[in-house]
Amino acid sequence: MSNNKKGRWFAIAAVLAASLFAVAPGQAQQYPERNITMVVPFPPGGTTDIVARILTEQLSTELGKQVVIENRGGASTSIGAQVVAGADKDDYTLLFASATTFTTNPHLLASIKYKLEDFAPVAMVVKVPFAFVVKKDFPAADVAAFRAYALANPSKVNNATNGPGSTVHLMGEIVARGLGVKLQHVHYRGAAPAMNDMLAGIVDSNVEALTNTVPNHKAGMYRALAVLSEERLPQLPDVPTFKELGFPSIVGATWFAVFAPAGTPQPALDRLSAAITRIVKTPEFAKKMEPIGNQPWSMTPAELETHVKSERDRLGKLIREANITVD
Repeated sequence: MSNNKKGRWFAIAAVLAASLFAVAPGQAQQYPERNITMVVPFPPGGTTDIVARILTEQLSTELGKQVVIENRGGASTSIGAQVVAGADKDDYTLLFASATTFTTNPHLLASIKYKLEDFAPVAMVVKVPFAFVVKKDFPAADVAAFRAYALANPSKVNNATNGPGSTVHLMGEIVARGLGVKLQHVHYRGAAPAMNDMLAGIVDSNVEALTNTVPNHKAGMYRALAVLSEERLPQLPDVPTFKELGFPSIVGATWFAVFAPAGTPQPALDRLSAAITRIVKTPEFAKKMEPIGNQPWSMTPAELETHVKSERDRLGKLIREANITVD
């Protein structure tokens, strides 16, 4: 080969090598190149929407591009989930999912048109712990007394839920089964009417998120007997866990996490996961979560997927055994 040909060959090889070396990292560093849509499968103004907006505000700063909320509520989060499942795999549409989306909907809604495999897990965001509360004049000062009363009065203790098949309904069933008692579940259209009837003393008990529990417990409007978390909660330091009272099976929480359509490019998933995890671990984010009773919770995408499958199986078994259906 002549020196001229050798020179041209080496020049071409050098250009190709340089381009290969630069393109892959460059693409990852450039993402995102435009605004991102975060689909929230709830109406504006609720707790899920509030958490999503706090996250996206910080995520926009972190990524250098606007992350825009699109509320697509309805059908127990399935409408919003279906929108994202069918979105282009262009790494610019995300789902702010609740636990319901993947853990209970598959067992309760025959009409859903998505499955977990349609999504790529990105990052866990928060855990939403629950407390078990009773009306202020209920004749039981603690869990042991509540259990004794419920055993002596089977199916006469009315327990409020946020609707049949709701997370709160399932948590109430976990409490009943863990204590070995029978509760009469009274279904409401959401947390607010259930809380109002708790305040009025119309229903006996309820499993609530801390947003309502903390102020009402502290004001003596009703009483928190135990929390369903693994450890005591800083917002309710005087309230024991069921676990420490000898009922280790009474554990449960809901959560919010970010998912992308399956097939989203891995560099984008990695960038999003790292950015969200950094935000979730900041004191600023934790400070904003505390007033609404949520706990920042970080997981790798693989850990998130494992957790979802585990909870899907656990709650599916409960739904079948308790014969829970949605009309």
